[in-house]
This record gives sequence, structure tokens and C-alpha cells, in this order.
Amino acid sequence: MDTCKLLTLLDNAMLAYSDHPRSLDFQSIRFEESCRSGVQYYIGRQERSLLIAFRGTDSLKDVVADLRFWRKCIPYDNTATKIRVHTGFLNAYKSPEVRQRILSSIPDDVDQITVTGHSYGAALAVLCAVDLQYNYPDHYYEVALFGCPRVGNKAFQKSYDKRVYKTLRIENGNDLVTKVPPVWLGFRHVGIRIHVGQLRFPLFASFRQHNTKSYYEKLWKL
Repeated sequence: MDTCKLLTLLDNAMLAYSDHPRSLDFQSIRFEESCRSGVQYYIGRQERSLLIAFRGTDSLKDVVADLRFWRKCIPYDNTATKIRVHTGFLNAYKSPEVRQRILSSIPDDVDQITVTGHSYGAALAVLCAVDLQYNYPDHYYEVALFGCPRVGNKAFQKSYDKRVYKTLRIENGNDLVTKVPPVWLGFRHVGIRIHVGQLRFPLFASFRQHNTKSYYEKLWKL
């Protein structure tokens, strides 16, 4: 993916913040919301390509709420695996109004699936992408994550990166959300990291650098 495509995908991720997204990029677009989990996302169709974009959080209060669940759990009831993921993220994604609706919305004539999201939406995009790849392994996948928190442990990271290898994780400056949950609790990032904006400093974090406007500005300077 080049910078132009990343900017387009960031635009698509930002569309998820609208209750009625409209875009000239798609032949059709459908917005979904889970009343039970609060997850919001849309699915856009363009010829033989499908895009799924998850809405993230847009306030510091929401971020704290998203990330206070440090407990990890088994993703899909396979007790033999060492894979563990963030309980709060997984419970939100596994809501029947989210996971089952997405899995049943993949047309037979689609070849490529792109998944994107910002913040909490990026974490949901990670869980969605690897789930889709497992259930629809013959499709071509691309994933763009903006300001993504860590989602699972090292075993999850290895499994994800093997399955969904074309995943770009964009981090802006010292974005606070990209630093949590912490490594010392066993969490790891997935995908290929692309850093934009100012240099990253240890023990320093910024919520201001997490907003989509800041990501957009820094991507333009690549």
C-alpha cells in the first residue's frame, strides 16, 4: 500500500464515525450498529471488493473505558491453543449483531476484502480480519490500522501475522492508545508498523496525537 491508498483508507475509517456514511468509492454501503455492544461499522461494496470499517472512540473517557479490561481470554473456545486476546475487545466483536452479521454478509463473488479502523475500531478490525481469513481463506486481505491498541498475546501475534500478513499498523508520534495494553501484561502488536509524525519517546504519551485529524496531517507529509 502506498501513501495515497493509506490516506484513502483513513478516509474510509473516518467515515465510520458518521451514522449515515456516504462515499463515491462504493456502489453500495450499509451501516450497522449493535445495540448490545455499541459496536458500529459499515460495509462498502465496489465491484468484486468489499471494505469493512469499524468506528473507534473519539474521547479520552471512551478510551479509558475501552482499555480498562486487562483480562485475556481464549478467542473461539479452543482450549488447546495458547492464543489469548483482550476480553473487552473480543466480547464486543463476538456480539451476534456484529460477528455473525459480518460473516453472513460476505458475497460469493467478492475476491478482495479490506478491513480498517481507528483506535478501538482498529482493535475490532484486527479480530475481524483474522476471523474472516479463517472462515474465508480463499480471499485476498488487506488491513490498515490507525492508532491501534495491542489486542492479544505473542501467540496471537504470530498466528495473526501468518494469516493476515498484509497488515499495516500506522502510529502517529507518541499516540497514547498505541502503547496499551502494556507489554508487561503480555500484549503484543500485530502487523507491520509504520511510524509517522514526531519521534517516539519512551515513557511519553499523547492523546492529542491519537485523533484522526493528526493522523491525516502526518500521513500527508510522508
